[in-house]
Amino acid sequence: MTRPRHPAAPQRGFSMIEILMSLVITAFGLLGLAAFATKSTAMGVEATQRARASALLNDMASRVANNKANAALYASAAVQGAAVQACVGGATAAQVVARDLCEWGNLLAGANDAGTAANAAFMGYRGCVTQPNALDPVFVITVAWGSLSPGIPPADACAAGSFGDDSLRRVIRSQVRVATLTA
Repeated sequence: MTRPRHPAAPQRGFSMIEILMSLVITAFGLLGLAAFATKSTAMGVEATQRARASALLNDMASRVANNKANAALYASAAVQGAAVQACVGGATAAQVVARDLCEWGNLLAGANDAGTAANAAFMGYRGCVTQPNALDPVFVITVAWGSLSPGIPPADACAAGSFGDDSLRRVIRSQVRVATLTA
């Protein structure tokens, strides 16, 4: 014979609704954690690309600053880094500048990267050296690269259209002022 339950007796165990609610809450927490991991990975890739672009920008800034007498020869409308080229040295000022631009273009294109040519092309950067005013010894060095996430297209026109949609293009730029030493 079973004893009838007293109405004030405590309930034992969990109900099905409580178990389902805890599963739903846990699932939303895990989805949030997965979204956070995805976003943090994308931000890490962006930071790595920006750091590399900064190193490439500093490389060309050093080349321009160290060749003060011929700094104006670096400026052009050409976009560097579209393809790996064979760099040839020379003794004239124009040949030294051409070799510097060729070597920088190869670095931008990923010629020194380990991996396949397809990987180097994917990670490729583009660069521009301009002189906004021919009378002023200020040079603008720009490095552009493609991002995985869209953003606001940059105002700088360097490598526009090189990475598909311009909302995927990122740029970093710096000015180099070359001292004009006259006696």
